[in-house]
Order: sequence, then structure tokens, then C-alpha cells
Amino acid sequence: MKSRPAGFGLIELMIAMALGLLVLAGVLVVFIAQRQVYQNSTSQSLVQDADNALSAVITPIVRGAGFTGCGSIGNGVIAYPAARKTPLTFNTSSAVQGFAANAIPTSLVDGIANDTTATDWTPSLDASFVTAAVGGVAKGSDVLVLIGAPPGAAPVGATVFATGAITINNSLGTNSLAFTPPQLVAVSDCGKSSIFQVNSATTVAPIVLTYTLGPNGTPLYPVSSQVIPIQQTAFYVAQGHAGQSGLFEAVMQIPAGGTAATATWGTPNEVVPGVLNMEVLYGISTGTPGQATQYVKASAVTNWAAVTTIKLGFLVEGNPSSSTATTNQTSFPLFANTLVVPADSRLRHTFYLTVNARNGTL
Repeated sequence: MKSRPAGFGLIELMIAMALGLLVLAGVLVVFIAQRQVYQNSTSQSLVQDADNALSAVITPIVRGAGFTGCGSIGNGVIAYPAARKTPLTFNTSSAVQGFAANAIPTSLVDGIANDTTATDWTPSLDASFVTAAVGGVAKGSDVLVLIGAPPGAAPVGATVFATGAITINNSLGTNSLAFTPPQLVAVSDCGKSSIFQVNSATTVAPIVLTYTLGPNGTPLYPVSSQVIPIQQTAFYVAQGHAGQSGLFEAVMQIPAGGTAATATWGTPNEVVPGVLNMEVLYGISTGTPGQATQYVKASAVTNWAAVTTIKLGFLVEGNPSSSTATTNQTSFPLFANTLVVPADSRLRHTFYLTVNARNGTL
């Protein structure tokens, strides 16, 4: 007898293919699910990193607001500057100033052009923010401006003479880079403070800084006085890389050979991408010094020197496809406002930060 040839028939082959497709479909479902879990986890990590970055960037600037070595901007004589480019430029009447957005867009989406209409804020946004260099602020974002010692700066002992010279008394002053002209510096003896622009600085010890006398002369400071650099910093949300909104930091800079009358914000730096909105409340002390008894928007602040605490709220978003569009939240409460966002695939959440200004506790 002839033996039949061994092999698979058409039916067996079709069954095998069907089983293979079922297995492949199962693997594909698991892969897609794991990929979504990975994307969500990665985006949550990125959003958490953004929260940490917001705290790390803003907290030391707020803590240093008003700090002048061993005093504060609010407790002494401020001799400089007499002339400024705008009312905001190096305004040393208070350590904190702010601008509250009058209206929030119906829907917060990336890619909207920055707002350059000053009257969209209360008080009206300073003219320096609508220049080509800064490029405006995202509509609906508050603006926070702080002036004081920069992060990491430490005061050094100094003697100030009425002739317009400051002598750094201790070895810490041998690093003159922190006082390179035309840097602003503050001098304090814990009872009074003055702010000056450095005109020149020696490069070897003892460091001698020359400065312009204030409009009313210059008070004498004893050997035990302290000197520290001063920086003016602004935080706001604007359109950043690839059209995505982000938190920007700008530092007021005096060009070489210039004065406060020629100062600009320089080149703003996008410090935290993925920030859609920033709201700021200011803690006002009406009783116990240094203790906030009420929190108000910038539009309701009548005395900036009374601000002791700052509350900030942020709406932070992740990358596209970081969440499922059908389950995503489309509105977020942020203080007294409700922020509306598109029903897309971005993971979003709110982040709050409260910081006490050190000048309010001195």
C-alpha cells in the first residue's frame, strides 16, 4: 500500500494561523497597556520634577527678597538709584511687587502668542515686559518681581566712606567677581541700608569698590557693616520652546558703562517648561510684624512693604499622550479661578507653593 504524505492540511493551517493571531493580539494588548503605563509613569515623573523645579527656583529668590546683609530694604536709607528706565526698574521702595492678570483665557492652550497689552494687568504691566527682548507674558498669567540678595550670596564685612568708596574688610571679599561693575550692592549696619551701583572694583585684596553718591549724600557705615550683591528678578509664564508654555525667569541687567536708566531684563530664561498658568497671592501683615493676616491679589495690594508671605499656584502639564483623553480632567481650580484646558491627552495637575519673605521677619 502507498503511504499518504505527512503534513498539515488547509484546516490545520487555518487553525494554527487563528491561534497565532490570538496570541499576537494578546501580546499586542499587553504591549499597548504597558506602553501607556510607561508613558503615564514617565509623564507623572516629569510633572513631579517640574513641581520640584518650581520650588527650587522660586523659593530662594523669594527668601532673599529685601535682604541687604543684616537688614532689609524696608528698614533704612536707600540712596540709589535716582533715575530708572521704568518705574519698576530697581524700585527699592519695597522688596516685592506684582501684577495681576485681569482675565484668564476661556481655554488655556499652548501656542497662543504672548500678550503685550500692558492694561491686561492690574496694576498695568510695566513697559519693560512688552519690549522685543522680553516678548510679553502669557495672557492670564500673573507677574512676580522681587529685589534682594541673589541665591547663594553671602554678606561680607565692609567699611563705607562718604567719599564714594567701599572697602571689603575680610578675606571673603577677595572674590571680586560678585561685585563686578556695574553690579548693584547693598550695604547695611543692621540699623540702616543703602543700595549703590558699583563703578569700579580692584582685583586684589583689599577689595575697594567705588560707587556713585546718592542724591542726598551717603550715610557713614562703621567697620562692622556688611555688603552684598543685589538682584532684581521677575517670574512669569510665557510661550516657550516649541510653542509650549513655561515659567520664565528674567534678571534686570545694567549694560557695561550704563546705569539704572539703561537697564533691561536681558535674555529671559525658560526655567520650567510645561507651566500653563501662574497665580500669585500676597500675604499682608496688618498686625503682628512678619505674620500674614490676609492674602490678596496684586490688584488689591495698597502697601507692598507690608507683604510678608507669597502664595503661588501653578497649572503644570505633561507631554502629549501622557494620559487618556477620555478620562482627562478639563477644568482645574486655582485659588479663586477655574482654569479650562482642552480635552486632549496631556496629564495636568495644580501645584501650590507658600514662601515667607525673609525681609518680613527682620
